Amino acid sequence: MPVPSIDKPLANLGQKEGMTNVGEGRDEVLIVDKEVFCVELKRLMSGYLKLDPKIFFDLVHVAYEKALNNTTQKNTIFYHVHNPSDYAKLNFLRYNPEARLVMMVREPVQSCESWLKKVFSAEQRVSVYNRIVGMLFGFDQIVFRKQDSIGVRLEDLKVHPKETMVALCNWMGIEETPTLYEMTAQGKKWWGDPSSPDYGKEAMSPFGDSAITRPVGVIFSEQDQFILRTLFYPFSVRFGYVEENLEQFKTDLQTIKPLLDEPFDFEKKLAEMSKMSIEAFLKSGSSLYFRAGLHARWEVLEEFYDYPYMLKRLIISVKK
Repeated sequence: MPVPSIDKPLANLGQKEGMTNVGEGRDEVLIVDKEVFCVELKRLMSGYLKLDPKIFFDLVHVAYEKALNNTTQKNTIFYHVHNPSDYAKLNFLRYNPEARLVMMVREPVQSCESWLKKVFSAEQRVSVYNRIVGMLFGFDQIVFRKQDSIGVRLEDLKVHPKETMVALCNWMGIEETPTLYEMTAQGKKWWGDPSSPDYGKEAMSPFGDSAITRPVGVIFSEQDQFILRTLFYPFSVRFGYVEENLEQFKTDLQTIKPLLDEPFDFEKKLAEMSKMSIEAFLKSGSSLYFRAGLHARWEVLEEFYDYPYMLKRLIISVKK
């Protein structure tokens, strides 16, 4: 069943992420014994006079472990709710008010450009705008103030996996285990995400650095990058991507203000792909939505020089 996300419903996610080609020969699939799962779930449900989404959510995970014949006692559910829509996220938290949130982050402009590469086309220009705006608002959500939340730098995980895993396990209250450092699913070798540019004949390394060393500039020009980096500045300071320089930031903030209503260079590329004039392109609903998002972010920064609900960073201890 499709999962509501911030971009579009995510269907067949397991297949898209390579879970139908696991094992040493890439010829195995992740499976669950349907009969065992259903019998166990029905048995668990029969012990309740009333079910709500939270109880059912928990029981599904218990039945799943039973179907895998896993007898290990577990007290924590790790649920990968990938880029949920606002409705899906708030509905989940409504029934799981004690949930703790973990977000993986990386250098924002590099991350944004990487996310756009899959959809950068005339046909998917709405997704291009949605993804940029989604990133500009993604790390500054009121749920990060309401819920116990943490941001984990992809760079830390890649360069300092041991230290990062130890810190994250301590934060989550779980035990560090060797499988945290393996590319496996249900004990089977996972070869990586087929949509990744690093996917190939060899299994992807869990700690390869290609994702964090990939140069920026395929989509965003120097000016595009300058505008976005200015809007991302408070996040970049908090997560250690730039040194703090408040006076320069204030200057940059004023510099970019008139540029927000001018066409970005990536928009000129999209307009050319769409065979539209840039004037007509900027009048589209998605372009107007994009500019509303840019101005909303700028106004918050003009008032606070910061984002009030910004995600906290997981601090790791690295021996020098």
